[in-house]
Amino acid sequence: MTSRRLRILFLASYFPKPDNSLMGTWALTQAQAIARQDVDLLVVSFTSWVPKVLARTGGAKAYAHCPSEFIWQGSVRVHYPRWLYYPVPPVKSWMYTHPEPYLRMAWWSAQQSFLRLMEFQPDVIFCHHALPNGWMLTQFPSTHQKPLITLDHDFDEIADCHRLPSRKAAMQRVADRAWAMLAVSNRMKRDLNRLFPSTHIQTLHNGVDPLPDRLFHQKRPSNLEGRKVILCCALFAERKGIPVLVRAFHQISSQHPDAILRIVGSGPDEAAIRATITELNLGDRVQMVGRKPHAEVLQEMVWADCFALVGWDEPFATVYLEAMAAGKPVICCSDGGITDVLQDGVHGYTVPPSDIQATAAALDRILTHDLKRIELGQNAKHLIERELTWDVQVKKLLSLFEAAIAQSQVALTV
Repeated sequence: MTSRRLRILFLASYFPKPDNSLMGTWALTQAQAIARQDVDLLVVSFTSWVPKVLARTGGAKAYAHCPSEFIWQGSVRVHYPRWLYYPVPPVKSWMYTHPEPYLRMAWWSAQQSFLRLMEFQPDVIFCHHALPNGWMLTQFPSTHQKPLITLDHDFDEIADCHRLPSRKAAMQRVADRAWAMLAVSNRMKRDLNRLFPSTHIQTLHNGVDPLPDRLFHQKRPSNLEGRKVILCCALFAERKGIPVLVRAFHQISSQHPDAILRIVGSGPDEAAIRATITELNLGDRVQMVGRKPHAEVLQEMVWADCFALVGWDEPFATVYLEAMAAGKPVICCSDGGITDVLQDGVHGYTVPPSDIQATAAALDRILTHDLKRIELGQNAKHLIERELTWDVQVKKLLSLFEAAIAQSQVALTV
């Protein structure tokens, strides 16, 4: 008689929608890696209820037109039940500081959907973000409770518990219920340990899938031929530090006339970025590429000579892993979670946050020393292949699931 396959209920609110495939791509690739294992996986992404007639922006339309179910590549079937939870201004700031009243309303709107999920009879429940998903699971009746493991991705969402008592109280409820709370970086793990010292807390880094071979055989377009390409890809927000990168590039641009800076993305800080480019008269050297599909971003990484994103407080951005998987050296800030694995001078260069001079010096080193640049990129690619693919990281996750289940079974027999 064969034993039943491990059943995993995976909850992730920040997950791609069919009309917004760039939202939470790392959550999808992690789910696809889990699905490649010998397990039964149910992925659920609770989605804000938005009437189609009121949907005006692209984001609202992605919610309003989201189907109740969708099958992604890799046979990942995702359910998108609706709830009254809206992580957008001005609601977001209020519920961030005083989460439990709003979470109770969200639970009221989604309770029946949550309870129906338990018909799947999971062995373990895994959810991204202790708030809101982890908190919802603390509301389950004891007869439905299964080992719970949460994974958090944002520095501020954890650190702000030190100054926001109501937020800490909501997180404490999850910490008391969870078998383990996971963090994507050691810095976040240390913060969780200070907040919830009696909870089992570990680091689980994000991963990345190896890039398709075809990307490495695609010839550079003519407009990039003979150029040294610095690539940046990010949501255009102040914390991403893109104007800092532009100013640093300006300082060394005259020494490297064959270098260009290509910036992929969009967001609220776009006007400030364009104003910086105009101020420094870099219109011919800095290319604002706009938003691109994920596959095209990966191709841009392969075509580039290095990847630079000097945003501060980056928890463990998968964009760095993708650039490293493309064999590119990385320039990043020294306070980011990626420095758990990226070594300065081995896989790229780290710089202090908001330091234009240090960023310019790192760019200069990258552009000046061709053999060293290639060596750094090769080291980065080897690190990914050895330690940081999604398949490697998911095996660590499954080991945690099995330990949680075994411990819960022992507890039931005592």
